[in-house]
Amino acid sequence: MVQIFGMFKSRLKEKLIFASMNPLNSRNKIVKNIFFLSLALCTLLAIAVTSVFFLNKNKEAAAPVHKPNKIFTVIVDAGHGGRDEGARKGNIKEKDITLAIAKQVEAFGPQYGLKILLTRHTDTFMNPLHRVAFALQQNADAYVSIHVNELKGYSYVSGMQVYVSNKNPDFNQSRSLGSAVAQNLGADFKVSPRLQQRSENIFVLADNYLPSILIECGFITNPNDLKMLTDSSKIQLIAKQVLTGISAYARHSVINQYAVQIASPSSHHKTGYSEGTRIKKGRKKNSKTV
Repeated sequence: MVQIFGMFKSRLKEKLIFASMNPLNSRNKIVKNIFFLSLALCTLLAIAVTSVFFLNKNKEAAAPVHKPNKIFTVIVDAGHGGRDEGARKGNIKEKDITLAIAKQVEAFGPQYGLKILLTRHTDTFMNPLHRVAFALQQNADAYVSIHVNELKGYSYVSGMQVYVSNKNPDFNQSRSLGSAVAQNLGADFKVSPRLQQRSENIFVLADNYLPSILIECGFITNPNDLKMLTDSSKIQLIAKQVLTGISAYARHSVINQYAVQIASPSSHHKTGYSEGTRIKKGRKKNSKTV
């Protein structure tokens, strides 16, 4: 831009010198040229100002959800554990699959600019209250719970689902997070085109003050899903797509908001989170959950 302005300045200087040497023959021509040069200069200035305006506007649109200079921290909760095995098919247990996926999310997290904290690193039992309390203690920005579905007697049912809860104080943010993750998982896997919500509470979603989602990563009762969930390369791909979705949410990228539907009670298994205690400003209140 500086070079262009310099060119116009030199050109204008030449015209003025020429005009002083040939006042009668070129006066009208020089005035005309000066007019068009000035018009061109004004046009360039307008383009420059407009470019700067839209550049700043785009930077604002890409502003992250989290505070500036703060690493975006995500709690990744490997569902079940210890005496709570979750869903099971033969010797394959949900608690082991969820931990394998969570560990891959943790391993690849730094590549996506995310700090990943796991609720558990080993085969240990944690009740829902402890999981949510852990998340709140870490001052995290989002909560993602990993699970595997089952539907006995309906082995043809397959695919992933992402759950949210309208009881969550940050429901709109939870919906944005869930939509981003579902969209990216859908690039490589069969995923429900709608976010799911249970008529009964899921404690880690409903009683959590963070934007929270629960991912059912396929049906252990479906042969194809089971093969996928026991394939290390597929588990890595699941983890990377979950991270891509979280990263899009953290950058506040444009996200196509998914609709939310009430899931049929027969379309999922019990998560084992049967009883919890609602955390509310020092008061305790029983909350029936699943």
